[in-house]
Amino acid sequence: VLLGRRVAMRRTARSAIGSDGQLHVRLVAMFSLVASVPMLLVVIFASLLFQYGVQFWFSDSARGMLQNESTFARGYYEENLREVGDETLTMASDLRDYLSQNKVSSPEFAEGYIFQVVTRKLNRSAIIEIGKDGIARTAATVAPEKRSADQLLDKEVIGRLARGENVVTRAQSDQIEAFTLLYPDRDIYLYAARDSDAPAFSQVGRAQAVLANYDSFARQSRALQIRFNTTLFIGSLALVGIAVWIALKVADRLVKPVNELVDAARRITAGDLTTRVSGPHARDELGVLSSAFNRMTQRLEGQTSALMAANSQLENRRAFIEATLANVTAGVVAVDPQGHIRVINQSARHILTNGKEELIDRPLGEISRDLVDFLDGDASAEIVQIRVGSELRTLAVKSAKDHSGHVLTFDDITQQLADQRRAAWSDVARRIAHEIKNPLTP
Repeated sequence: VLLGRRVAMRRTARSAIGSDGQLHVRLVAMFSLVASVPMLLVVIFASLLFQYGVQFWFSDSARGMLQNESTFARGYYEENLREVGDETLTMASDLRDYLSQNKVSSPEFAEGYIFQVVTRKLNRSAIIEIGKDGIARTAATVAPEKRSADQLLDKEVIGRLARGENVVTRAQSDQIEAFTLLYPDRDIYLYAARDSDAPAFSQVGRAQAVLANYDSFARQSRALQIRFNTTLFIGSLALVGIAVWIALKVADRLVKPVNELVDAARRITAGDLTTRVSGPHARDELGVLSSAFNRMTQRLEGQTSALMAANSQLENRRAFIEATLANVTAGVVAVDPQGHIRVINQSARHILTNGKEELIDRPLGEISRDLVDFLDGDASAEIVQIRVGSELRTLAVKSAKDHSGHVLTFDDITQQLADQRRAAWSDVARRIAHEIKNPLTP
């Protein structure tokens, strides 16, 4: 999860928008956690389940059950071997008694021999004698064997009996055989056999093999646990890695339209109103957002163009008005509702300050309180006197009011009034001179 988060941070650091990509990182982290947490729980559960299973199957109780089965089968096998061996020893003793009274070829001995074999639940028997020439021959037999005397009495049996064993027993695939010396000093042997339950006897080998395999697996159980946990861990890491890779791809696909919108917004902020985003073709939320963004930028471009055109017209009109006002002899002053001068022509600046001061954005009250009082009144035209330096000037003022403030137009009639006064005094003097017959001239 941390690796996926770090990869996402590096990918966003190299993106065109140049941000830290918190949305991208959060999406990758969220997808990685959603994939990792269930996987971690499954790994822990599977590991514990396997461990408990191993502990159960390789516990002392399980081994004891297999050991009991093996012991029982072995006991059954050994009991049959021992029984056939004991019966053979007892029958050899009885046959010696018979031979002390009858010859081996007599019917009485044959009858007694058969009786011994039948009553002892044996299936076949033979008296084998090794001659001076070393060849084994059968002296008497009950239910003859298909094998010859040499095949029945091999060197291993002869050697074991010669070393002092009373009886030699062995199990074949379908019978239990026993050998004993009938007359040790004369190399006469007694052979007896009993048919066995082949499946029961084969169970002994199977039980021992199962127990041996069980012990082998028990010794390897720790290694099996480590191998299983390692495989499970590697598999889970691979799955988490695939999930993180899928999370990166999904996050890229989800964040790409957002990044395009951010980049487009930055280009629009920089002034490029022709920017558009491609956006996904699907009609989902991102597709609707991209379409709305394109409509917004298109409308913004149109409104900006219209605004720039209107501004250009206003600028041209303003330039025209300023050029017109510059050639007007009357003073023109535009005042906003707060009483600050917004527009003033050169004639007004000369009348109010002799053209020595910059009056834009200055309060009108700082220039002339009388003009402010005129604006506060109800009259639309009035004669107002103002003082400019040491000179008192008389202005014929007119006012027009709208939503943007007042527009003052005024003419400096100081010289006009002075001329009128001089003309009036000249006329008075001429009249007086006429009356007194005094040839005075104005």
